[in-house]
Amino acid sequence: MPAATDKASARRPKGALARERLKAAAVAVLERVGYHQLRIKDVTAEAGVAAGLFHHYYSDLKSLVEEILDEYIAKFEATEHIERDVSKGDWFNRLRSHYQVAVRSHAEHPGILNCINQFCADDPAFRARWQASYNRRLQLLADVFPYVFPGSELEPHEVRLMVHALSGIGQDVLRECYIERNPDLLALQLSEAELAEWLAALFYRGLFARNPPRGQLQHAARLLSLKR
Repeated sequence: MPAATDKASARRPKGALARERLKAAAVAVLERVGYHQLRIKDVTAEAGVAAGLFHHYYSDLKSLVEEILDEYIAKFEATEHIERDVSKGDWFNRLRSHYQVAVRSHAEHPGILNCINQFCADDPAFRARWQASYNRRLQLLADVFPYVFPGSELEPHEVRLMVHALSGIGQDVLRECYIERNPDLLALQLSEAELAEWLAALFYRGLFARNPPRGQLQHAARLLSLKR
């Protein structure tokens, strides 16, 4: 397997390999110090390349970081890939598949996710791109709402409000757990699979006003005891 990877790398243009090396180095440094403390010399030192090589491929740190963050945005938007093993009518596992990506991304790269927050605060253009991406992802769910609930009397703007509010719960938990390192949440010692299932189950309950199917719960089955 390593040999195949080496051959694939050898076939890639030298410039593409250098850019990937710089991006990987920038990700590593971002995880340690955050965007506001990021320096070109730290990135090139991490990459093991001459400082002058950086400006051969990137005009400044902002352009490098934007390229990294845009790749993360594309990753979150890859719905077909995320849901590739789930049938369209399996709403609980469709939700869970997205939460699995979100939880894994926060767990593995909390610095990058925090960098997105920092970029949103500092750069109105990037904030608009991130919000547009977030809105598109949630709109996919809002668009199918009339078909899932044909008797619903909710107006489209009310459906969007509900979907955004439910999604916000998970976003807050992920930020508190992996970025803010909230000790109360860390004390729960939840695995990525457990947290993704709990967040998906809570979203499902809020959206469908019922519990997820019992057979699909591996970690949050006690949630089923909450009924009237």
